[in-house]
Amino acid sequence: MLAIVAKLRAVEGKGEELAERMQGIAEKVRTEPGNHAYTVHQGQDDGDLVMIYEQYDDQAALDAHREHMKEMGVDLRGLLAGKPELEYYSTAG
Repeated sequence: MLAIVAKLRAVEGKGEELAERMQGIAEKVRTEPGNHAYTVHQGQDDGDLVMIYEQYDDQAALDAHREHMKEMGVDLRGLLAGKPELEYYSTAG
């Protein structure tokens, strides 16, 4: 099982808008084969920080997710203050 923690920094004052946009995307992502989680969180101390926890069966499911994001035409220009910070994990043991 693969997990990703994605941290997205919104343009100042656009954290709520970014979180809402990601919530809409999350509903579609959760229907992807091999997806087990796509949960959007917003910083308690910093509302312009959005964190997404993602979980997939394997690399093939993650690759399919990335392709699906392209197909959906996800465009976060004007909302992101920089590139997302991605951390990758695999099931221990």
